Amino acid sequence: MTRDSEPAARRRLLGDAPLHVLAVVVFGLLAWSGLAGLDREVAGLAVPSLIVGLAGVVRAVLAVAGFRPPATRPAARRAVRGIPVLIAVVALATGFALAPDGMDRGFVIAVDAVLAGALAAYAFLGEPRPAVAGTR
Repeated sequence: MTRDSEPAARRRLLGDAPLHVLAVVVFGLLAWSGLAGLDREVAGLAVPSLIVGLAGVVRAVLAVAGFRPPATRPAARRAVRGIPVLIAVVALATGFALAPDGMDRGFVIAVDAVLAGALAAYAFLGEPRPAVAGTR
């Protein structure tokens, strides 16, 4: 990276920071609600909320802290995206296993699928924006 592009990269990172801070807050509230749900014996919703919330908070805190995988290693970028997606699949499977029997089962599984989808979407959409040639 040349010296001329360093200020542009810094501005781009600063522009993304408020969105990642918002993600920390949203996923933190999700983890907190999952933790509170464990006391109310709604494990089908609480455990996946806790898993997705903690994974999202970790991913967002790393983004706010400026952790970026090396640009020269595509495997590192795929791993940074792939780990939250794998955690989302685990959270969905956990929610499916813990969903109550009866008429609430479909609702609990649908909510868990939305939460897992939110984490997977953040894993892909939370990537830093690539630099555009010729912009500052």
